[in-house]
Amino acid sequence: MKRLEIIHLRSSGRPLDSLGERIRESIRAGGQDEAVVTLYRRHGLETDLAVHVRYSGELQETGPSDLALKLASALRAYGLVEHTLWEELP
Repeated sequence: MKRLEIIHLRSSGRPLDSLGERIRESIRAGGQDEAVVTLYRRHGLETDLAVHVRYSGELQETGPSDLALKLASALRAYGLVEHTLWEELP
């Protein structure tokens, strides 16, 4: 089953310019090869950031991934965070 975790950050006004690179560095340092991570900035609203963590194939986990939980926890220092888990319809 394919899964997608979305971590949405609504920043409290802190600059997000270097945050994307810091997120990428932390993912590389963690050695997360099975996940595809894509970062998005909301068009017209520079204080919103979305991190999509995609997994394809069968996973043993039934809940949120460790990677996404760590990212969501770290991003809470920048503002409000919403973390959701999605499953692809068969």
